[in-house]
Amino acid sequence: VSSRINSTWGGNLVDMVRSKYIMKVIDKDNLVENANERGKYLLKRLNEIQFQFPELINNVRGLGLMRSFDLPSTELRDEFRAICEKEKLLILGCGEKSVRFRPPLNISDDELEEGLIVIEKVLNLLMSN
Repeated sequence: VSSRINSTWGGNLVDMVRSKYIMKVIDKDNLVENANERGKYLLKRLNEIQFQFPELINNVRGLGLMRSFDLPSTELRDEFRAICEKEKLLILGCGEKSVRFRPPLNISDDELEEGLIVIEKVLNLLMSN
């Protein structure tokens, strides 16, 4: 039946069963609450970094762990991303001059801090150029 494979909302039984178990893990491990708490920490730290580097980043925003900020230009954003990647930190570009974060729901503050330290290091490198 055509609608079973090409419908946006058509259910795939295997995916529905898988989703049920994923939702159980999200609930059992309190991943929504973790995302909320870690997201507050991430926002606090990104605002501190924005205060430290106001000429490089602004417009820190987002909800939970999904956060973003702007750099002055597309070129600088792309250079920032490339250096972060060399430092083993993968950051996604979005829009014209933004980067975004989508870490796993079970991330810890220590793991977030590890990435934030890389961001500060890269911003310091960009400032010295």
